[in-house]
Amino acid sequence: MPAPVLLRRPLLPPGEPGPALIAHGAGNSLALAAEGVAAKADYLEVDLWVHRGRFEARHERRLALAVPLLFEKWYVRGAPRRPFDLAQLLEAAPDPTGVFLDLKNAPAAAGPLARTAISEAAAAGPVLASGQHWPLLRALHRELPSVGLFYSIDVPAKLDLFFSVLDRDRLPMGVSANYRLLTPPVISALRDRGLTVIAWTVDDPAEAERLVTLGVEGITTHRVAEMRERFGRA
Repeated sequence: MPAPVLLRRPLLPPGEPGPALIAHGAGNSLALAAEGVAAKADYLEVDLWVHRGRFEARHERRLALAVPLLFEKWYVRGAPRRPFDLAQLLEAAPDPTGVFLDLKNAPAAAGPLARTAISEAAAAGPVLASGQHWPLLRALHRELPSVGLFYSIDVPAKLDLFFSVLDRDRLPMGVSANYRLLTPPVISALRDRGLTVIAWTVDDPAEAERLVTLGVEGITTHRVAEMRERFGRA
């Protein structure tokens, strides 16, 4: 028998129609957060890296050079030098707007840094966390047991690994997966185990509707306002 799933709870407040809409990257600055709140996102996603004992919010990786540069596949730019204030973001997301922490690397400091930020925030809505470094998520749970954990899955091999250990893993609230991996059998298997399924990054409203019909409960997107209109939540 599969192990019971902890922290299983709805992504949205009672009575609020789904799916939950997560504004991709909207938590990476206060200006973007304001746009996400104005678009009525249910969650603001923030890409969090730990660098030199502090949080930085950015989607890019650092190049392994003495010169501080960040890179994606299609560009390179100078690295930010200011630490990111997660407590400010939590305060900028008015309840019931939540914050979705996408933890990008695995230093042990991530859990204590997140706990400190949540304790310092004057007010905060719901907080969820995802990551591909599963030991980090378990460490985060020890610091913040009330935060729902989502294992981030980007390739088939990681999905296979997740299924292989799922019956022995009691922590995940769900998965946050590349939408291309979420076939009907995969979604059904995840939901049969009581897991919440979030798909990323979906900017086509028709594709989002198809996924929701199959049982996906959360959509990470750049197009929150259009998605709300598509699902009659405008």
